[in-house]
Amino acid sequence: MSRPVPDRLRELEADVRDLRVLPAAEVRARGRRRGRRQLAAVTVAGVVVAAVAAVAFVWPSEHGAPGVDAPVGDPPAGRTEVPCVLTLPDDPAQVRIRVLDGGAKTALIDDAAAQLRERRFTVLNGATGYPLPGVASLSYGPAGIGSAVLVRAELHGEATMLFDPSFPDATVEVTLGQGFTRLTSPTETNQNLAEAGEPTAPPECSVVATESAGG
Repeated sequence: MSRPVPDRLRELEADVRDLRVLPAAEVRARGRRRGRRQLAAVTVAGVVVAAVAAVAFVWPSEHGAPGVDAPVGDPPAGRTEVPCVLTLPDDPAQVRIRVLDGGAKTALIDDAAAQLRERRFTVLNGATGYPLPGVASLSYGPAGIGSAVLVRAELHGEATMLFDPSFPDATVEVTLGQGFTRLTSPTETNQNLAEAGEPTAPPECSVVATESAGG
């Protein structure tokens, strides 16, 4: 039986308040354990609603979406259902990042890319992005929701999350703007992950998958 939401929120607040310097993998493991409890509750609720409404949802096998658990909601007419992957990656090496120039100093962009590689992320060749007066923005698609949460934790300062349901793969495009100064320290990364908690599905998602869709 899942615990009440207020109890889980108080637990998360206590984690942040008393946070030790933890390996990122351990922090992610905590989030996954909470996420599995939350996902179980959502799945049970979805079954009850489906039974009352006598509505069954089946994702066609030809889409190849692995681990589909439950529909998040019916998409508007004319829009294709989007299976979204919320799982946090187990290893930064599984995360592909394309670093784009949004107006940050060249030396800072090069240094950020080098540090991300040192932290085991797979950094792809970047290019010039759109001008960005702020710190950073992250563009990602249905297969990269969990990856985007992990990458966001590595950035110091405010960053804009831009979900695009038509994004073709799990790559996260990071545009570093004029306000970018540095990546987070390991302690700051752990704090950001604990505060962010388990990834949630954007409104455009019609289905939640429990495994990476790859790509």
